[in-house]
Amino acid sequence: MTDTATQAGTDNAVRDHVRALLRQNLVDETARQEAIRAAEKTGHRIVDGGQTSQDEWEITDWRTGETLASGADGLHGYDAAGQRLDPDGKWLHIDNLDTEYTKVKPIGIPASLADALEDWLGSAGTPDEDVAQFVGWSVEDVARHREQA
Repeated sequence: MTDTATQAGTDNAVRDHVRALLRQNLVDETARQEAIRAAEKTGHRIVDGGQTSQDEWEITDWRTGETLASGADGLHGYDAAGQRLDPDGKWLHIDNLDTEYTKVKPIGIPASLADALEDWLGSAGTPDEDVAQFVGWSVEDVARHREQA
């Protein structure tokens, strides 16, 4: 015989954990966006890119996706292009502005299940509709909480 009260409590704990993950993601992403805006406000350009294969690389504008430079001369060429195109050191790589995401402590569920739920929620293959149905939120609210720039 199944203990339905225990199962219902576990079901609620799982849903509560997914909701907590969504809420924390929104808090963390808001902080990340504030750091990006602050850097841009002080005159920094946010770039992305790096090695694309063993010797090939590219530098792109993070906001627009515009390719600023590319080459096939390895790390030396990448560094030289960065120094040549950004002599004043105003470029910041987006990875340097990415903040450490806050770990949500699981309550009422095993840590391994919490990790699996975090992976499920972070997967691009998990539709917002599935998450919304599971946690009882609107698809729009889930999308806003999962959004990352």
